[in-house]
Amino acid sequence: MSVRRKLFTTAAAVTLLGTPLVMASSASAASAESAGGASAAATSCIGGAWKYDKPSGWGYAPTGSGYYVTTNRCADIQVKPDQNTVIRLCYLKNRDPGKEVCKGEVTVKTGKWTVLGTDFENGAYFYFKFPNTDAHKTGLVAA
Repeated sequence: MSVRRKLFTTAAAVTLLGTPLVMASSASAASAESAGGASAAATSCIGGAWKYDKPSGWGYAPTGSGYYVTTNRCADIQVKPDQNTVIRLCYLKNRDPGKEVCKGEVTVKTGKWTVLGTDFENGAYFYFKFPNTDAHKTGLVAA
């Protein structure tokens, strides 16, 4: 059993008690959609982005026992790295730590938004794997 799975219960409890992510209401997402169509929804999604930070020596972000959590602003999981990198999206199917799914590696370019996964429901748990554990990696996540 992975460290992530062992610590899932703690992460889930932290998520229920308070998460660093700001959740938009469905009303604000609906008003963004009606105000400008798909481009307004994309702006709303990216406008709610937060920073990821993978220290050198780690193979994933977030570090520790936590997960990122999707919001109702986005149906996609996107990244905008501060430097070119290879990244892999992993998520828990139905929030079940026994059903971890990892997509293939994707090369993402500095300063460009790249969609790593689509059609995620609000509240999905996910994290990123990095094959280069030596390098410090940072960027933005929109989900």
